[in-house]
Amino acid sequence: MEKKRAIIIGATSGIGFELAKILSFDGYIIGITGRRLSLLEDLKKELKSQVFIKKMDVSHAESRGDLKDLIEEMEGVDLVIISAGTGSLDPSLPWDKEKETIEINVLGFTAMANVAYHYFNKKSSGHLVGISSIASIRGGEAPAYNASKAFVANYLQGLRYLLSKNK
Repeated sequence: MEKKRAIIIGATSGIGFELAKILSFDGYIIGITGRRLSLLEDLKKELKSQVFIKKMDVSHAESRGDLKDLIEEMEGVDLVIISAGTGSLDPSLPWDKEKETIEINVLGFTAMANVAYHYFNKKSSGHLVGISSIASIRGGEAPAYNASKAFVANYLQGLRYLLSKNK
């Protein structure tokens, strides 16, 4: 039986970090990405399966190519998890933090989801997972974060709709 292959975008901390450990334990070949190469290398040492590392900052447009390269390097993938994200709890709403949240959680997410969608659509199989939040259902004390997570949820619903129309 061929081993399953998964890429976790944003594996240096939080949910992505833990998912990498779980999928490795389950025997997946893992691709891990993040902005901090040293943390990816530390994680690789903990994982039990074959691991591919790709330094990637989803807030930059060239990350689309990085994801395509990683898929090719891994000789395909069955699962892409987009866990990269950020948010700020600062009621003064500093523009640099709001902008960073939008760049990573909306633009970066969309860039990665778009690559995964086209890859899976072409091969007629695969799973795309986007990490959203309960914050997606209403505004709150982190407006850019809440709005960005609503975007993630709605974008994924749109991709599901498109796939159902293609069948």
